[in-house]
Amino acid sequence: MRFLFLFLVVLLLPLAARAASNPLQKVENCRSKADRWNGGDSFHVITGDAGREIVARLYFVDAPEAETAYRDRIAEQAAYWGITSEQAKDIAHEASVFTAKQLSKPFTVWTRWRSALGRVYCIIITAEGRDLNELLVENGLARIYGVRTTLPDGRDSRKYLAQLAELEAKAKVAKRGAWRFSK
Repeated sequence: MRFLFLFLVVLLLPLAARAASNPLQKVENCRSKADRWNGGDSFHVITGDAGREIVARLYFVDAPEAETAYRDRIAEQAAYWGITSEQAKDIAHEASVFTAKQLSKPFTVWTRWRSALGRVYCIIITAEGRDLNELLVENGLARIYGVRTTLPDGRDSRKYLAQLAELEAKAKVAKRGAWRFSK
């Protein structure tokens, strides 16, 4: 029995290490699909590999909700920026338009195919090679929030969060996006 345990450890440890070092799958040449429910951090995508439709949800960030059915969530998001719920809804619309523009050209999706209430958690790299999370945060259109993962380039999520925090601080000082309403 002990031999079997050691055998499995020796056999499976390298596989586990390899999976942990880069758990994300890269899907190139993805396209945005227009949908009334698309937002700043969640949107419909046609994958470049199989042409299947997924609803992508960004790791690490949260853009405000536009739907009034989510009043509690909108209030929570507004409190993050120190703004009103109406202002948060305005930012939600700005974030949706911003994201649609960033995804107007083919882009890359990095995902572990992890479910997020019918959506798939993703990291998006635009056609220009920019990280959509970083773009949203540096423009004051999303807060740092949500599920984390190892980055496609192997960076630890804590370092990435620190980088997002720096971008957020600059957006706050420059009064970009939601920060323009805060005091």
